[in-house]
Amino acid sequence: MGQRSQWGTRAGFVMAAVGSAVGLGNIWRFPYVAYENGGGAFFIPYLFALLTAGIPILILEFTIGHKYRGSAPLSFFRMKGKGAEWLGWLGGFSYHS
Repeated sequence: MGQRSQWGTRAGFVMAAVGSAVGLGNIWRFPYVAYENGGGAFFIPYLFALLTAGIPILILEFTIGHKYRGSAPLSFFRMKGKGAEWLGWLGGFSYHS
């Protein structure tokens, strides 16, 4: 097996994780839509939820995938068996709904 690539810094990894979770469309469009509809106060709870739930869950998902060396369904299958494989599929489907 060949040498695997590594992240240069932890900050680089976190920024890549945030970028893949949030996406540029969400960063640019959400404040504009919230302002236009008079919901600028929603931005504070949105940031709170992003920092307390979104990013930690994303890092947890990346950590599980790295440890078990597979996709989300395969990683959950390797971690807990057939009964937990659906958690990986659920995460995949929730991004596209």
